[in-house]
Amino acid sequence: MIAVLAGLMMMALGMLKSGAIMNFVSRPVVNAYVTGAAILIMISQLRHIFGIEAGGGTALELIRSIGAGLSQTNMPTLFLGLGAILFLWLIKSYGAFGLYKLGMPRKGARIVARLGPFSAVIITILLSFFMGLAINYKVAVVGDVTAGLPKLSIPSTDFAMYRDLALAAFLIGLVGFVDGMSTAQTLAARSRSRIIPDREMIALGVANISAGISGGYPVNGSMSRSAVNYSAGARTQLAGIITAALMCITAVFLTPLLYHLPLATLAALIIVACISLIDFKHLWRTWQYSKADGATAFATFISVLVFGIEIGVLVGVILSMAIHIRLTLTPHAVLVGRFPGTEHYRDVTRYNVETSERVKTLRIDESLYFANARFLEDRVAQLLEDSPDLEHLILMCTSVNRIDASALNSLLSMNKRLDMAGAKLHLSEVHSKVKDRLHRSTFFEKLTGEVYLSQHDAMEALDDEPDWAALSDHIDIH
Repeated sequence: MIAVLAGLMMMALGMLKSGAIMNFVSRPVVNAYVTGAAILIMISQLRHIFGIEAGGGTALELIRSIGAGLSQTNMPTLFLGLGAILFLWLIKSYGAFGLYKLGMPRKGARIVARLGPFSAVIITILLSFFMGLAINYKVAVVGDVTAGLPKLSIPSTDFAMYRDLALAAFLIGLVGFVDGMSTAQTLAARSRSRIIPDREMIALGVANISAGISGGYPVNGSMSRSAVNYSAGARTQLAGIITAALMCITAVFLTPLLYHLPLATLAALIIVACISLIDFKHLWRTWQYSKADGATAFATFISVLVFGIEIGVLVGVILSMAIHIRLTLTPHAVLVGRFPGTEHYRDVTRYNVETSERVKTLRIDESLYFANARFLEDRVAQLLEDSPDLEHLILMCTSVNRIDASALNSLLSMNKRLDMAGAKLHLSEVHSKVKDRLHRSTFFEKLTGEVYLSQHDAMEALDDEPDWAALSDHIDIH
């Protein structure tokens, strides 16, 4: 029932173009999450490599549990697992090159090397069967797998239960979407392909509904299996179709052949595949570039290991949104002046530019909305206090792509405050869409100044021409 509910919700959100929620998850957070999840998955597979009983949902719990069981290590299992890891690593790193050097065509060598995981499975099944690893050496194997395909049925129509499960289903579906998209975006970047979040959300909804009516629980894109798939050379949706077909054939006809497959082999496949997803270099480069983004990525990485994958996803999403909101709360608004003799205007604190005590220009480098409107009001009030000769204030709106209702009220308040102080408010370089929206209000009727097409037009209309004779022949614009 939860799977069906989660699927319906994800389909509805996808049709409503809600896949943009992934825009709130920054690339550093995605990379940190993938790295943390890959390490967590690798740690979770160590129990199969050592052949011991262990469990836990976090890295600390798993390490503690594995450490407590090391004294019970099954040596044949350990040798088999380490051998499988070494074999897979060698095939992945040097298989294609070695076969090419032996005379095999380049394309053929690459295809044969990609069969390394399949070869590992076949070889270890044969070893397990002929040597009786499960009976003689207590090596854990897959064992009996129920044959046949699941029967399709609609879950209970108890609407009261659906209502009680709705919130849980929504959160499970949302976390599953962010989790799966994080892996998908990472692999897409490596294969130079593009992910469309809305389609992914709809597809995830269909998959969950299919899981629900076949007796399964909520699903999403698996990082470990995606890594195995990608490392084997899969690049298109055809790989998923072939996998599904082979799984159906296996479930119906080949389950007896899986009985002797050692769990250590499966663990080795996952460990080797996850190694390629670990990217500490990106975390370090992020920290060097931006301490805020680096701290967010590091917090996500630690949360995945300490609290588990689900909490790690939520921490990453919340921190990404919090930093975005924090940065837009205080928009970059700087006074600008003109390079002498040009039509270029730059930050007065960074360049040697012309300024005027009568005419000030404040360049706003952020869209204006309810969260930062008050900050801009305070900035203008401070400027008015510091400039007793101010007659004209120009808001240079080059980077303003949106002005919401709260910001509109703030602009009207600034206009009134300046008017009471004997100064006029002007706008320059306003985007056409922003101007169209302002026309729906009474803003232009109440504006004490003018709206100029360019900043230079505004300065030529409002400021006097400087006395060029008084200026040096050499102008240092740096």
